[in-house]
Amino acid sequence: MAKDAALLKDLLQELAEQRNFDFRGYKNTTLERRFRRRMFQLNIGDYAEYGEYIRERPDEINHLLNTLLINVTEFFRDPPAWEILRHEILPQQLRRLQPGHSFRAWSAGCASGQEAYSLAILLSEHFGPRISNYDIKIYATDIDEEALNTARRGEYTLEAVRLVRSEWREKYFHGKGAMRVNREIRRLVIFGRSNLAHDAPISHVNLLICRNVLIYFDSDLQKQILIRLHYALEPAGLLFLGKSESQLTNSRQFQRLNSRWRIFQRITGSLEDERLDAPVANGEEKANDLGPVKEFDSLRQQHRYLLETLRIGVFALGPDEIITDHNLAALTLCGLPSSSLVGKRLADTDLFIRISELPVQLQATRTNNESSHFPARVKIGSEEKLIEVTIRPLLDEAGQRRGAFIYFEDQTIQEKLQTTVEELESTSEELQSANEELETTNEELQSTNEELETTNEELQSTNEELETTNEELQSLNEELETTNQELEERTKELDEVNNVYAQTLEKIRLPVMLVNQERRIEFWNAPALRLFGFKSKPPMDLTIEQLPLAEELKNLLIRRHRAVLLKEQPLVARSQHLGAGYDSAADIHFRLIPTEDRNKNVLIMFEPTGAARDGAKEARKHGRKR
Repeated sequence: MAKDAALLKDLLQELAEQRNFDFRGYKNTTLERRFRRRMFQLNIGDYAEYGEYIRERPDEINHLLNTLLINVTEFFRDPPAWEILRHEILPQQLRRLQPGHSFRAWSAGCASGQEAYSLAILLSEHFGPRISNYDIKIYATDIDEEALNTARRGEYTLEAVRLVRSEWREKYFHGKGAMRVNREIRRLVIFGRSNLAHDAPISHVNLLICRNVLIYFDSDLQKQILIRLHYALEPAGLLFLGKSESQLTNSRQFQRLNSRWRIFQRITGSLEDERLDAPVANGEEKANDLGPVKEFDSLRQQHRYLLETLRIGVFALGPDEIITDHNLAALTLCGLPSSSLVGKRLADTDLFIRISELPVQLQATRTNNESSHFPARVKIGSEEKLIEVTIRPLLDEAGQRRGAFIYFEDQTIQEKLQTTVEELESTSEELQSANEELETTNEELQSTNEELETTNEELQSTNEELETTNEELQSLNEELETTNQELEERTKELDEVNNVYAQTLEKIRLPVMLVNQERRIEFWNAPALRLFGFKSKPPMDLTIEQLPLAEELKNLLIRRHRAVLLKEQPLVARSQHLGAGYDSAADIHFRLIPTEDRNKNVLIMFEPTGAARDGAKEARKHGRKR
C-alpha cells in the first residue's frame, strides 16, 4: 500500500509539472478510486505502468480528466436553499443598490453552468425590467473546458430543467426537444477557466456560490481556498456553500446567516483579529476606555482593511529586513503559505528562492537608496506568473534607511482576461444529463447527513465521502448499462454465427469433427456420428482417445492433430482403414481453425477412398431411384 501511495504521488507530481493539471490537493481516497477505475478500463495494473501509458498517448489525459472531474449539478439544486436566498438573503443585499451601481457574483466550480443561470434568473425576477439600469455581472469558472463549453451554449434537456418553475421555463427558456436559456439571461453570465486551488480569485464579489466543491479537497487545501474566497468577497459579502460542507462551523472570518443551508456573510476585518486582540508590551491590557488608544486601534484596523483590500501584494520591512507587515495578496501572488510571516527575516522565507533576482535588487537599493523595478517569473504549482516587483526604500528625515516596502503586481491578469473574452465568444454543444434515480438516492443520503450534522459535527467527513461515492456509483452504473447492452448485442451476433456454422457443417455429407487443443471433440456432424456408430450425440464430451477406433489409428489422429497445431499447416492421412468394425478406407484431412480468442481448433474430415467412395455413390444412386 505504501508503495502504491508513493507511485500515485509521483504520478500526480508529473501531471502537475508537465501536463499543467494539479490534483495534489484532492482527497487521496477519492483520487485512488477514480485512478483505479480508469486503469481497470485499460486493464493496467499499477500507477507506474499507467504513467508510461499517459506519456505514450497524450490524448489519455482528456479521458483521465473526465474520470476525475464529476460534474454533478442542476438548476436550483436544493430548492429550499434557493427560496431562502431569493426571499430573505438577496433582498437585504440588493435593496441598497441604486441605478448605475454594480452587483458582482462568482459561481466557483460552476460545472455545466446550471447554478450560475439559476442566480441570473433570481436577479432577473428581482429587478424585472429595471435590470438594465444596473451593472450585473455573474462570473462562472471551472477547470473542465468541456463542461464550460456546455455552459456557454446554455442548452439543456427537459429532464435537466425539471426543478425550474413552469412559469420561469416559459419566460427564460425556449425550444422544444432541448431547452436553451434565453439570450438576455446568458448575457448576465461570463464563463471562464480557472483553477480554484491555484489561480488568483475574482475580487470585489458581493455573492460567491461554491457548492459541493470543497468536499473533494483535503483539509489543508480547503483552508487555502477559504482564504481566497474570503479575499474575493466585498465587506459583508455572501458565501453560499453546499449543505454538506461544514468548514466554516467555528470560523472567525464568516458569520452564519442560515446554518441549515450554509449561507455565510464575511466579517469585516477578521483576518487579523488575533493580532489586534493581543496584549500590549509589559503585560498591560489595552485600555479600551482611553480615547487615544481607541483611535489608534481604529486607525490600525483601517490600515489592515486597506492593506487586505489591495490586489497588489505588499511586504513592509524594518531596518534589519525583518517583515513588519504584509497582506494576503503578497502571499498568494508569491505562492507562499497563508500563515503570517510577521517577525521573520525576509531571507529566512522562501521568497528569495521563488524570486531569484530579489536579493541582488534588494542589495542595490541598500547601496543607492533608490527604488528598483524589475519583472520576475514565479512558478506556483503548475502555473507560471509574471510579477512586476517594486522595492522602495523607507528613509527618515535625515535620509537614513529605516526599512523598505516591496510591492508585487500580477501582470498576467490582463492576458487571462483577454483569454477569457476569447473563450466567451466560442460556443459548443452536447450535454451529459445526470442519472436521476441515483441523484434521488444521493439527496436522501444528504438529508440523512444533515440530521447527523446537527448532533455530531465529527461525522461530517463520513457524510462527504458518502456523497462523493454516490456520484461515482452513478457514473459506474451508466458504464455497466452500456457494457451490458454491448454484451447482449455481441451474444446475439455470436449465436447467429454459431447457428450458421452448425448448419453448414451438417450440410457437408462427409464425416466432420472439430477438435480443440486438448483433443476434446467440440462438434461433429450427423455423418461423423453414424461413422462411429452413434445414433445421436453422446451425453458427454469425448476426446480422440475415447473414439471406438483401433489404437494405431487413434495414435495417428493424435499425432497429426498435434502436428497441425504446431506447424499450422493442413495435413492428409491417405487411405486409412478405420478398423474391423468398418468396411471402408478413407483419406483423413486435418486443417487448423483459429479463433478470435487465440485458441486453435483442428477440423478433421473423413473422405472415403476407392471402392468405398464408389459404393457410397452407388448407394446414393439407388436411393434416388427408389
